[in-house]
Amino acid sequence: MTKVTESSTQNIVFLSDSNALEEGLRLGGAGVWRWKIDSDLLEWTRNLESVHHLPHGSFDGTLESFQRDLHPDDAAGVWQKITQSIETGALYKAVYRTAPRDSAPDLWIETSGGIITMPDGTRYLTGICLDVSDRIRQEQELKRRLEQQHAVARFGTFALNERDFGKILEAAVQLAAEVLAVPLTKILQFADTADHLILRAGVGWSDGLVGKGRVGIERESQAGYTLLVNEPVIVRDLTEESRFSGPQLLHDHQVRSGISVVIPGTDVRPFGVFGIHSRRLHDFDRTDAEFVQSLANIVAEAARHFAAAGHQALLVREMAHRAGNMMQIVSSIAAQTFNNQADPRLALQSFSERLGALARSNYIVSRGGWTSTRFAEIVEETLEPFGSRAVANGRDILLAPELCFDMGLVLHELATNSVKYGTLGLDHGEIHVRWSYLARADGSQAFRFEWEDPVSTSSPSESGTGFGSKLVRAVVENKWNGAVTIEHASHYRITIEIPVAE
Repeated sequence: MTKVTESSTQNIVFLSDSNALEEGLRLGGAGVWRWKIDSDLLEWTRNLESVHHLPHGSFDGTLESFQRDLHPDDAAGVWQKITQSIETGALYKAVYRTAPRDSAPDLWIETSGGIITMPDGTRYLTGICLDVSDRIRQEQELKRRLEQQHAVARFGTFALNERDFGKILEAAVQLAAEVLAVPLTKILQFADTADHLILRAGVGWSDGLVGKGRVGIERESQAGYTLLVNEPVIVRDLTEESRFSGPQLLHDHQVRSGISVVIPGTDVRPFGVFGIHSRRLHDFDRTDAEFVQSLANIVAEAARHFAAAGHQALLVREMAHRAGNMMQIVSSIAAQTFNNQADPRLALQSFSERLGALARSNYIVSRGGWTSTRFAEIVEETLEPFGSRAVANGRDILLAPELCFDMGLVLHELATNSVKYGTLGLDHGEIHVRWSYLARADGSQAFRFEWEDPVSTSSPSESGTGFGSKLVRAVVENKWNGAVTIEHASHYRITIEIPVAE
């Protein structure tokens, strides 16, 4: 027993000197105290300080010392219940946090008791204190999970019935901000150029950024790193982060903590990245990351749904248009091929190969509903017969379906030319194919394609008299208002630049 006041032997009635009692209270994790009402006198068992995780001597025997250890936000509620107990004589029960202690997690104490009146009429408010931090955290965790699950369910229902994809994106970032209590949320979508992400929707960003802001996909950015590892990324403190430095966008907005997850795409390329960010240090955990990932998955499914609906409508319109165009292309290829080939057998072989290239390009483009298509897929399909001898290097960019289709024909003609006159007709050697998007001085963009063959050919295509050369120039220069440059001093290189809309 600890006594801090000059008191009578009545203290023995309240707190026994029995070591067994003290040990029982310690093992039970309970501390007992009493306060003489209308005074500043307080008594307690020796383990009350340990229950509050305080060093010995922290309680100095005054009511003030006990009040100091109440969390400022909880003190009023505790004293309201104590006052009611004093006034009515009813039992009281309260759960409160202790005063904040550096970076330590909250300590929750449950206290309960009531009024004891001594034979001489002196009244004491007595009570027992228990550390209930683990129980409170478990209850908070359960509540948090339920809130997040309910939010995901509501958002899923909303997304299923909403016909405006933009509103779905806005609802996703708003919901994430509300449930996780963060000031900054964002959805980044892959640009067709595959070299950056666009800020499609967000909360808390500077005016004018949503819809226009850009984030790189390099490993140094949080979004780029998230795409690289393809799993949720939790950041405790961006200023101490060693995996990446973070994009300027986050540093400009004083971001410290956050989560980013990949939004799956409709094919091999992701839709983008979903991120939530806090300007204060925050210990986000796997539960929070799973919540953000659930929202991202619903966004992904909505994107697939809208893409599929748009593809279907577009494909129906395009089928009639493409049928007529295809007949014209086939007719032109037939006329040019058979007119320029003296040998009917060779003419038939060239015609069949060109029809095959036409069919492959058409299949790849139409398979996606005649929408923006991965150029890498066209390259892989066309050059697949040459295996590792055709070395391709370029970003996973998207091209307009018509342009992707026409570039399939161009690739076939270049490959055929190399088989007849260049490296692919030899037993060894490699050809190199490269492509990228270029930013022009006037602010426009261009698709740049380069084919390099180490063998300097002497084919009719170099002089422009062959059908292949005419087809390439007709497609690039006449149809797409592009430029064709050919070099063949010590090797063969053709460079194509075609302006494209951003």
